[in-house]
Amino acid sequence: MQNNKKLFKLGTGILTAGTLLMAACGNGNATSKEANDVTATETTSGETVEITFWHAMNGPHQEAITALTEAFNESQDQYEVVEQNQGGYDELNQAITGAGVSGELPTMSQLTSTDVPELASNDLLVPLSDEFLTENGFEQGTLDDIYEGFKETSVFEEERYAMPFSKSTRLMFFNQDILDEYEVETPSTWEEIEALGKKMVEAGDDRVAMGLENGFEMEYETMARQNGAEFINGETLEVDIDSAESVEALEFLGNMMQESYARTAGEDGYFSGPFGRGESAMYIGSSAGLAHVAPVAEENGIDWGTAEVPTFNDKELTLFAGNDLGLYASATEEEQAGYVAYVNFLLQPENTAQWAMDTGYVPIVEAALDVPEYIEFLKEDPRSEAANRMLDYGVTSPTFAGYGEFRNELVSAMEEISVNNADPQTVLENLQTETESIIEANK
Repeated sequence: MQNNKKLFKLGTGILTAGTLLMAACGNGNATSKEANDVTATETTSGETVEITFWHAMNGPHQEAITALTEAFNESQDQYEVVEQNQGGYDELNQAITGAGVSGELPTMSQLTSTDVPELASNDLLVPLSDEFLTENGFEQGTLDDIYEGFKETSVFEEERYAMPFSKSTRLMFFNQDILDEYEVETPSTWEEIEALGKKMVEAGDDRVAMGLENGFEMEYETMARQNGAEFINGETLEVDIDSAESVEALEFLGNMMQESYARTAGEDGYFSGPFGRGESAMYIGSSAGLAHVAPVAEENGIDWGTAEVPTFNDKELTLFAGNDLGLYASATEEEQAGYVAYVNFLLQPENTAQWAMDTGYVPIVEAALDVPEYIEFLKEDPRSEAANRMLDYGVTSPTFAGYGEFRNELVSAMEEISVNNADPQTVLENLQTETESIIEANK
């Protein structure tokens, strides 16, 4: 009963954080890929093993994952992956929570790093060590080729519990017309953005230099860590949220909003719409949101492009978001081997490149950047290149038991800044105390 209660707590605590991390997905035209031959472990029965896969992909993303799944199923006759859309991300989280309590989990599902600590703490996930993966047919070369930052996205208490799949990074969208109007180059630092904001305010411009999502906690964490704050130590769980470096970063963001150099999306929900209507010179959002910007910007005749996220204190750093694929402990050994074969297939260079082209997410392995079709795609759509340039220095926020509750507290703290103009020092001191209490309560 204790585990059940803990899992129900998860179900009410992680929905907001999970949605934020997985939101702003891009769109695209899914196309079928010819299947690659994938080596999989022989099944003992000789019959095809069914692998149930729950996800929250919709629209073009649904078409893309269906095409890849069909290609995998056609590439071998040992496993059949049956993908089942659970609705949106909230519905997927609710379905996982309910199935965890009832004991009717699928073989695998999409997970965010927010989900992992609670599921792992309830012994519902299989630890995915390198040894486990390779013994079940995962190619060592593919494992070695995964970008380092992605390898840490679902690590909890030094164990990996999910494999990277639909990953995104932050991306800065810019309005070339506004930059030309003020005769400035594309900013690469927050100080340059602040300077542009001052020019625009002095000119009586009701547009802003920078647009932010209503949930801008990732921008704050990025800036704090660029500025030297450790934030939360993944090994010791020591909290550094109210350090001088962290406070300085939030004070900078708060001042940007108070001086009307920046604003959040407000009633629009996400800033892709306001940016596409020409209401800001720049906007930071998910790299998977390219297709949300494109139709609005083109409808309004906006000349736009993308760039790497700006630096604060000259430090290159960006945060990874998105989702991974977890394997449930209730799966049989044959189903576990099927999971490994399927993920190995998805992470082949041609397939992760195809997924990136069809969805707006980024490739998972470095070799994908050498796939001829992807090279040609980037030539035709250079706006997708900026996200890839950040893959080498992207990092993942460490997760811990109670992480979903922490993310909700972090979002609330940012609302205090944007809505109530609260004092950053006080806000972060309170968040520090709340975070330490959450970590202590979940030991």
